Amino acid sequence: EQLVAGFAKTMATGDIRVLKQNRGSQGEGIWVCRLAEGEESKIVDGVCPEDILLDLQEAVDNHKEQKTLGEFMTFCQQYLDGEGGQLVDQKFLPRIVEGEVRVFMIGDKPVELVHKKPVAGGISATMKSGAKYVKYTPDDAKFGDLMKKFKDDLPQLMKVLDLEGQPLPLIWTADFILGPKTAGGQDTFFVGEFNCSCVGIKKQLNRASDVAEAAIAVCSV
Repeated sequence: EQLVAGFAKTMATGDIRVLKQNRGSQGEGIWVCRLAEGEESKIVDGVCPEDILLDLQEAVDNHKEQKTLGEFMTFCQQYLDGEGGQLVDQKFLPRIVEGEVRVFMIGDKPVELVHKKPVAGGISATMKSGAKYVKYTPDDAKFGDLMKKFKDDLPQLMKVLDLEGQPLPLIWTADFILGPKTAGGQDTFFVGEFNCSCVGIKKQLNRASDVAEAAIAVCSV
């Protein structure tokens, strides 16, 4: 009920929204949502009725479909069922078409960056959808400003997540999406998600010593 009431209000603002489950991978259950053309007239007192029509696009494969608000909320119940099911309603960042930057972390050490750019006309940065992946070292000048700000913020991360006193995950990632440019023309970045359950690190045996050092550091505290 809380989700339905809140989503009906955020959609009524006319903004494009992203409804995203906290489980799954490769863009499954991540929906870009906008009002279908001409549906704005149905909004009453800042709330979308259940019969308002939505244009939807799922990040898993960029496919599009239409559902009424009521139908979509019923459909999304599957993401809430079971232990730990959650949905996040967040603002759509249009510069996702330029790609997102994934920072691979081992403890507090960045080990690799991956720029993931969607296919033309798509919004999904997943490999399954055909996005192009390009790897960079953490000190690459192309992402110098992003990494400086990220490293500056890192000591405060667990506190703002209400996990103060807990160590950073052993292996995790931070995904960043481009935001509006500043008045001086500099890029801004927004965190799309932090992930420590499905991080996409495969067969990097050369990182075993880094993982071991991070694990020993945590156990030594």
